[in-house]
Amino acid sequence: MKTILKIFMMLIFTSVAVYGQTVNYPPPVPSEEEPEILTSGPVNEAFAQPVTVENDDEMTVPKAPPPDIEENVPAERPSGDQFSWVPGYWAWDSERSEHIWISGCWRAVPPGKYWVPGYWAKVYTGWRWVPGFWASLDKNEIEYLPAPPKVNYVPPAAAYPDKIWVPPCWYWSHGRYTLRSGYWLKARQDWVWVPSHYIWTPRGYIFISGHWDYPLKRRGVLFAPVHFRRNIYSRVRLSYSLSIVLDLGNLEFGLFTRPGYGHYYFGDFYDDFYVSIGIFPWFECETRRTWYDPIYQYDRWLNRKKYPDWWQRERREYARRKDDKRLRPPKTYRDMERRVKSVRDTDNTRYEFAAPVKIVADRKNTDFRFRRDNSDERKRISKQARDVQEYSRERSSWEASGETRKTVQPVKRVQEKIDPKKQIRESEGRESDKRVYSSPEGYRINERSSDRRDIRSVDDRNENGSGSDRINAVKEKADNVKVNASPVTDRKKRTIFKKKAPDTPEEEDSGRKARRRQ
Repeated sequence: MKTILKIFMMLIFTSVAVYGQTVNYPPPVPSEEEPEILTSGPVNEAFAQPVTVENDDEMTVPKAPPPDIEENVPAERPSGDQFSWVPGYWAWDSERSEHIWISGCWRAVPPGKYWVPGYWAKVYTGWRWVPGFWASLDKNEIEYLPAPPKVNYVPPAAAYPDKIWVPPCWYWSHGRYTLRSGYWLKARQDWVWVPSHYIWTPRGYIFISGHWDYPLKRRGVLFAPVHFRRNIYSRVRLSYSLSIVLDLGNLEFGLFTRPGYGHYYFGDFYDDFYVSIGIFPWFECETRRTWYDPIYQYDRWLNRKKYPDWWQRERREYARRKDDKRLRPPKTYRDMERRVKSVRDTDNTRYEFAAPVKIVADRKNTDFRFRRDNSDERKRISKQARDVQEYSRERSSWEASGETRKTVQPVKRVQEKIDPKKQIRESEGRESDKRVYSSPEGYRINERSSDRRDIRSVDDRNENGSGSDRINAVKEKADNVKVNASPVTDRKKRTIFKKKAPDTPEEEDSGRKARRRQ
């Protein structure tokens, strides 16, 4: 028996000596192959969106988006029924020439609204993003309209310290567009006014009515975007556990905008390359005027007393970071951790653009309280996320199957100045392949097109005889689709504050009454 035991032990030691490498644990997977958490990239559009004024520089990409990712949402979440989970989606990264994942977020739903998620649509030149939007709960259908005329967005030179300028907007009424003039809005503490505007879809343009929203810091919890390697996201129904959230204070400190994509960006976008592809610092909305930035306008008003030159400080800080790369924020969470460890403790905070949600939930200086969901609640949230993704696919289907209409805004080419009444008479005898629009200045604008529709424009007085509005007549009917509200809904019709949202400005009410009379 002892002899057999000795032989058995010798065989074991011999196999270890000969095949020792096979019994060792394999080395860890290189960090480069793991999903990369980013501290620079697009902001989930349900969390914040710039307002597109002119839709000229639309962005198309050459690749179709990968299948949606199933996000495992952490148990920590902001307290309150006003917060709803909005799942993530794929966004295009021009620098990497591939898609990255824009993680989901906890969002305080604007009062009386529900979220209609966006999607990637196949177009002639590739794939184009169709924006999501906040729809009104009091409407059970979406109205698709022909392309509105462009807005001559030039803010007046005079400024009021306690007011915010709201750009003009076209309103669809009686089968034609009526221009609502720009106006000064009395700003409200803790409330951001998102003005009326339009978004493009394959079926037509959707009018988004103006509404009050929360300041950026009070909107919820925003998880960091993630870059997945191609060999990872090529799997069917990839699952990923979210854990890192963004610091909204640092996020608001350096925002960028990509009007052609309808997204905010955050992080390191200071190189000239980003301007060349249409990513601008947010303060450029005051000079380029192809988009309107409600968050920038609110912050400028909010800092008017403490920092009267706040807008100049923003420009100076941007210039400093553009000239000195050491001042720029890190692009990845891994780089951020290395940088935090390499500096003194007192300087850590300026580099901490993100942190684990568990740590953030334990902090006492947050803008809202956190709670922990149990397993049943987390299953419900997962189901809601799948329902929202399915809602996005359904929207893609009904918008692709709608009536074919021209969805490109007319391009202004100023020529001779004319008499508006004479323009109507002349337009009656024009060829069917030429369209005539009216610019806000009353100039003739011609555009060649193969579209067989007769469009006539005329400056006219409004019903009150003030002459402040102008009318653009379009012989085409609206296209309506009945829909149900998505799961991301303000079901309680309450705000995150004890007070209710401010009333809609009178200037917006007059435009809405005109729409209801059609």
